Amino acid sequence: MEIAVRQSNLERARAGHCSKKCPQCRTDALVLQRRHVSPPRWGEPVVTEYYDCECCEASYQYSPADDRWRPIYQ
Repeated sequence: MEIAVRQSNLERARAGHCSKKCPQCRTDALVLQRRHVSPPRWGEPVVTEYYDCECCEASYQYSPADDRWRPIYQ
């Protein structure tokens, strides 16, 4: 089950670019596209963030709890 968290245009502009580097091209071009938090009824919440690189067009899934990046193949 996936729950979408909507952001207003103002929040997106404020968030802007993050300081995370793209694992593929090593530039500071990763942009947070969406953030998923598992429902509380499933136990401890699990956060998953999805990023796109503006430089090399790569997409990644990031798990802050594990500090782990996984490529998304499209």
